[in-house]
Amino acid sequence: MKRTITISILAAALLATGPAAAKLKDGEVLARGTWGAQVGFAPDADLPGFTPGAVLDKDTARAFAAWIPEGLWNLVETWGLTLRTAAYRPIHPSDGYIEATNKYAQGVTVAETGAKDYRTKAVTGYVAGLPFPDPQTAMEVAYNQQYAYVGDDGRLWFQAMWMTAKNGVWRTEEWIWNSLNRALHRTDLAPLPAFPDSAADGIQYASIATARTPADKRGTAALYYRFEKPTDQQGWAWVPSMRRDLKLLFGVPGVSWNNSDMLWEDIRGYSGHPEWYTWTLVRKATILAPMHAGVTFGKKAVKSTFDTCKAPHWNPGVAWEPRPVYVLEGTPKMDTGLSPHPYGKVVMYVDAETYLVPLKVAYDRKGKLWKVILHAWNQSPSPDRLPPPLGLALAVDLKRGSATAFAPFESSSNLGMRSTDFTEGRLRALGQ
Repeated sequence: MKRTITISILAAALLATGPAAAKLKDGEVLARGTWGAQVGFAPDADLPGFTPGAVLDKDTARAFAAWIPEGLWNLVETWGLTLRTAAYRPIHPSDGYIEATNKYAQGVTVAETGAKDYRTKAVTGYVAGLPFPDPQTAMEVAYNQQYAYVGDDGRLWFQAMWMTAKNGVWRTEEWIWNSLNRALHRTDLAPLPAFPDSAADGIQYASIATARTPADKRGTAALYYRFEKPTDQQGWAWVPSMRRDLKLLFGVPGVSWNNSDMLWEDIRGYSGHPEWYTWTLVRKATILAPMHAGVTFGKKAVKSTFDTCKAPHWNPGVAWEPRPVYVLEGTPKMDTGLSPHPYGKVVMYVDAETYLVPLKVAYDRKGKLWKVILHAWNQSPSPDRLPPPLGLALAVDLKRGSATAFAPFESSSNLGMRSTDFTEGRLRALGQ
């Protein structure tokens, strides 16, 4: 077990005075077989009475309440979610990501930014891999989440479903989302560690999402860039009815994705910059989370992924295992009287081996639990070279009794995409 993390006023003051450096222990080399123990900690998977494979409901789950955080418990108790449990299994990233971590982690430093300073990048010296092995502060965990191993590029072909607990699915859309996850900080595919043109423009991430259905939305497409500096994400939207593209800001904090229950910043748990929130490291914990979810991909598998035939229509059918997590609490910095952020605070449960976020809960400005955001990952088809594929995403609005569920037909990574695949010309071609 790693040393216990403690947070104090004195520690916070020391962090504010200057940057802290990420260090591997003297002579330490990260490796596949010991990755989880070296960069995180083991889950406490020995609760009395726990047998992997048991199915927990609101009655039987009470014995394991220590593993079920508030937002997840709400889904179990109020909305009838059952948890099909499984044994804990460790996860390691690709050989390239491990190699990059060993090569570059010594040179990374981080400093806290002010409560109103959300435009100053807090980390310096980061090149590739996991920036902070064995993180000790909230910002170190937040930056590990920012640069978690998701592969250098990816393709997600998915169906989005809008639903209510009372009436079920009332709208569906089908999208293809191609993403250059690592225009910079690449670990798996040449060029390493960055595309030169992306580095010159400071572009960290690029994507093009294209709607396939329904008919009235077919051809709508969006290209956007996330920059290395914590500035707003920018890009273009192709509007078929206008036969032109419009330059827009994307992923602005507090704005929903496509009028859904999920904000842009909720995608994959958190898709903004760490500097956009003030983070507190609350504790280390063990929770049930779907990190080897066992989701079946394909159009015919949607009904096995989500129980759409039974109220509340959004409950996922995945495997839940005890996972070690860092519990981060965040409050948005971009919150003004003219542009108030809808969230008062969020709590993120960051997996201590992958730094992916299987569970996030959001509270309204009065401190009331509002949303539960789930992401589930499958076992990597080739752990030494590919990341775990995203199996599903779900955002539940507890106040309205509604949800938006995302069921992938295809989830793949490291396909060899280039920076030239993410241009205005390519956006127009895909939108035709």
